[in-house]
Amino acid sequence: MKPVAIISDIHANLEAFETVLKDIALKGMTDIYCLGDVIGYGPNPRECLSLTHKFANFTLRGNHEDALLFLAADFNPEAATVIDWTRSQINDRRYAKEQNHAIWNYLGDLEEKRQIGDVLYLHASPRRPTKEYVRPQDAQDHEKMDDIFKLVPRICFCGHTHEPGVFTTDYRFFPPRAFNHKFKLPPDKKFLINIGSVGQPRDRDPRSCYVTFDGEVVEFHRLDYDFRKTMKKILDAKMIPRRFAERLELGK
Repeated sequence: MKPVAIISDIHANLEAFETVLKDIALKGMTDIYCLGDVIGYGPNPRECLSLTHKFANFTLRGNHEDALLFLAADFNPEAATVIDWTRSQINDRRYAKEQNHAIWNYLGDLEEKRQIGDVLYLHASPRRPTKEYVRPQDAQDHEKMDDIFKLVPRICFCGHTHEPGVFTTDYRFFPPRAFNHKFKLPPDKKFLINIGSVGQPRDRDPRSCYVTFDGEVVEFHRLDYDFRKTMKKILDAKMIPRRFAERLELGK
């Protein structure tokens, strides 16, 4: 298959997203799949939505898009505050009404999941595509993992937890460093692969994370970006809680 770049959890972090897009272009890659959460937590929702609309072959709906479109019922108060702020940015009257409507229409058309051959793409989990967390420690939960893998055709790419790595059917989780960031996929086994986060990593590494996939090998890429610029934007926005700026430096 033609190599593709897979991105997720941009979280309105324009500096991180532009860095990743530049790296993808330098690799000569043109196909980009986005697994959702383009918005939330960060200061540039309009710009990041515009870039996914322009460059991604498809973008899926994450839980933050769900919250914006429907209801942030299961969000903590701070995250819900950013959803309200994001809504105000998309409805900003400084922009033409048609531009704002176009963003809402784009959001409303986002799919929950996409399957191409024996590869499933979604934001969170095959059981609940925009909602369920599958964390590294869940690899030991046999019942949960058995249920999930029943819904995996062969490979499933996801995001949501911001913790990159590979889950196997024998109840193990391997972070990218365990296989030197490049994982060769045996053809006769199933895998659930978390691709990490472009805009808000939580594996104690502040660098942006995304993967490339050629049908046989999944490679994890980490990139430095100007997180201090993003932090300043968040602090200047006032309505975004301070901790969403501070965690960018810590990668957690």
